[in-house]
Amino acid sequence: MQKLGPPGEMPNLEFEVDREHSGVRLLGCLTFFFGAIGSYLIINTIFPNGGLITLGAALAIAVALTYGADYFSKIYWPSNRAIQFVDDVILLVKGSQVQGEIDAGQTVNLLQWHFEAKRHPRVPKGWYVVANALEQDGEYIVSYSIASPADFDALPLSRLSQKYQRKKNKKDDSRDLREAGSHRRIAQAEFHRGEFGAELSLEDYHAYLDYLADTYTSWMPKEK
Repeated sequence: MQKLGPPGEMPNLEFEVDREHSGVRLLGCLTFFFGAIGSYLIINTIFPNGGLITLGAALAIAVALTYGADYFSKIYWPSNRAIQFVDDVILLVKGSQVQGEIDAGQTVNLLQWHFEAKRHPRVPKGWYVVANALEQDGEYIVSYSIASPADFDALPLSRLSQKYQRKKNKKDDSRDLREAGSHRRIAQAEFHRGEFGAELSLEDYHAYLDYLADTYTSWMPKEK
């Protein structure tokens, strides 16, 4: 999160998003692959009878190189995407291109949902994808993060977050109209998240929701 100013010249507030973008992930995979092969060849040349020790050492070096590449690429290879607050306008931008725009001075619909994250090396089992969408006249700005169950409970307005189920089950047919409509809206917002969603660190996601709640009291729900 960066505080900028003054209003009218630069964003009042900006949240950098997608720090672990596709380029960073690809670099990590390539670093591990070539790091492991290169390290094995070098070590095997020096110690030709190393066997499993050589393999283990090569993998350890590859992991260290991957960690370093991941750390520095997140610093020096930004996604150039950000959520910006400019007076009463909320923007999702990539460089100079506007990918989403919400007039926060008018009524904005807030949707919040969560679901258990798919198994992934960087996501522990049982953690959630937590997401929200600002929707106005068919325009969306969707942001999300990854949270443990305990961190999820501590998020602002977590009580309003609906558990999203990607696949229909037999109970869906007996839903009342309001629940079915809510599920359709969230399904549409989730589709938008998959295509254009902005990933925030958990700390920034928390700060983002706090800022919305503190600044836009006319349409943001209240904590009880």
